[in-house]
Order: sequence, then C-alpha cells, then structure tokens
Amino acid sequence: MKRIVIGLLIGAVLLVVAGWIALGTVPVQDWLFRRIAQHEISKRAPRLADKDELSALLVGTGSPLPDKTRGGPSTLIAVGDKYYLVDTGLDTARDLLLWRIPLQNIAGVFLTHFHSDHIGDLGEVRLQTWVAGRKAPLAVYGPPGVDRVVNGFNEAYALDDGYRTKHHGAAMLPPDIVALVPKPVMPGVVFEQDGLKVTAVKVKHEPANPAYAYRFDFKGRSVVVSGDTAPDEDLAHLAKNADVLIHEGLNPEMVGVMHDALAAANHPRQAKIFHDIPGYHTAPVEAARIANEAHARLLVFSHIIPILPNRFAEKLFLRGVPDVRPNGVELGHDGLVFKLPAGTDRIDEMDLN
Repeated sequence: MKRIVIGLLIGAVLLVVAGWIALGTVPVQDWLFRRIAQHEISKRAPRLADKDELSALLVGTGSPLPDKTRGGPSTLIAVGDKYYLVDTGLDTARDLLLWRIPLQNIAGVFLTHFHSDHIGDLGEVRLQTWVAGRKAPLAVYGPPGVDRVVNGFNEAYALDDGYRTKHHGAAMLPPDIVALVPKPVMPGVVFEQDGLKVTAVKVKHEPANPAYAYRFDFKGRSVVVSGDTAPDEDLAHLAKNADVLIHEGLNPEMVGVMHDALAAANHPRQAKIFHDIPGYHTAPVEAARIANEAHARLLVFSHIIPILPNRFAEKLFLRGVPDVRPNGVELGHDGLVFKLPAGTDRIDEMDLN
C-alpha cells in the first residue's frame, strides 16, 4: 500500500512537471492565449435598460482625492439602448470599456459644472465613442461656459483625430462625426426626446457658478443627479417624489480629522484644501434631510469624500444618517446599476463588478 501511495505521489509530481514544461512551449502558449482571448471577447455586454426602462449606472463615485476603488464622478443614464452621461470624471471611458458597455449608444453628455474632476475624461469619451461607432457628433449640455470646455477638448484632440483617420480610414473613423458639440442650457427643461425629459436646476457650489443638478423622467420613473452642491432647497424641489436621488456626500467630521493630521504633519497646502472644501458640499445627514423633504424613494451617495477604505470608515461616513432617514439609503460604489421598469414601483439593482 505504501508503495502505491508513493507511486501516486511521484506520478502527480511528474504530471505537474510535465505541465510546467508544456506551458513553456510555443504551441501550448499560443493555444492558451487563443482560448483566453476567445473567452474574454465573447462575453456579452450587460443589458442596462429594456425598451420601457430607465436605469442609472454609477460609473464613478469618487472625488478629486486619489482612490483605488472609486473613479471620478460620472453617472450613466440609460433609456432602452440610448445612454446619457452626467459628468465625465477620470476613468469614465476606461471603466465603461471594462464593463463592455457599448459606447456607440452614448447619445449625449450633461455636465453639472466645470471643476476638473467632473470633466477630466471628456476627451476620452469623445474618442472612444467615435471608435466604437457612434453615428453623429456628440452633444454636450451644460451651464454657460460649456462651449469653452468643449471647444478646448476638440482642439486638444484634433491632431490625434487626423492620425487615427489616416491610419484606419475615413470609412472606419469619419472625420465629420468625431466632434463634441456644445449645448449651453439654462435652468428648466433642457432636453426632451423619445419620452425622456431632462430638467436642470441651479445648485449652490460657488465659486463654480453656475452649477446644475439634473432630473431624468421617463414613463413615470425618475432619477435625479445632484452634481456638487451645498444643501439646497431647490434641489429638494427638483427631486420631489423621485425614485432615485443620487446625491454627493462629504463627511465634515472626517474631513476635519484629515485637516488636523495634515497640519500636524506640516503639509499646509493640503491642509488648507481640506479646510476649504466642506463649505460647498453636503454632509450625509443633510443629504438625508433633503431626500426626506423631497420624498425621494431611494437616496444613493456618490462623489464620496473622504476616501472610505473599509467598513469602519463607511459606517463612520454614514453616522447620524439612520436617525434622520432610517430606510431608503445606499452608499454607492462604481458599477452599481439601478433599474426602474415602467409601470411598476420597483427599484432593481445589478452590480457590474
């Protein structure tokens, strides 16, 4: 019996050794790579919204602070197979590509304001939607000043446009389609098409002025995206009876601790930034109050400050919120989707990660 066990062990070791040797050969390496490539490329794109469905994908729930787990601020609104981005923070295009979102379906971009963390990936969204096969120039809606932002990105990418068209051909990458088109809008209804209505309201984010929040209504369902704002009653009115209110959140006590630590460590410039930012953002407890006043069904936190590296920090961020709003609160994360089927009151969730 002992000899049999030893023989089996020796056989197993020989098999492992043979396997490692085989992996080092060119034919086996090529075969493995082909199989992996076929498997990955054949994966289907997620279905974000059915024909009569409104949904919201949290593309990026972070802030200007570098965060390994959260991209820059961005939310994708889907109505059937038409998609609209609210802001384009860093890594927006990369994350959408990683989730296999069909970028050619992006039909418009709505910018809340022009802080760099909300527009930083607009050039890559421009490029990647063009490469994916969008059929027309891409409209970018926003407060007055959006033309300067859009024209700047168009100019910054102009040489790259020419290189890619020359390399791949005009049939593949038509030069008359690549551009972003600025659409300055004032508060009120800013877009209405195919049953989707988008309404903007001015919010408090001085000196970034004007800054907007947007409401998306489709077949009796609604999503509101706050953008960056201090507590604002006009936002509460915009979000009246909304299904989902996606609201920014900054915990002032946690930011205060960060300020004190930076000052004690002799980092005065960073300490000043942490001292200044609470004034034009909203504490989680205040966001909960706004959601209650609006009778919003679900409050989802995004644009989260500071970084929350673990469950302890997440609990600390939400301290006091359950006292104001015991139910209907969710801490958002990148890749989370909220689906709102027409004719129902359901809020279905899907996670792309």
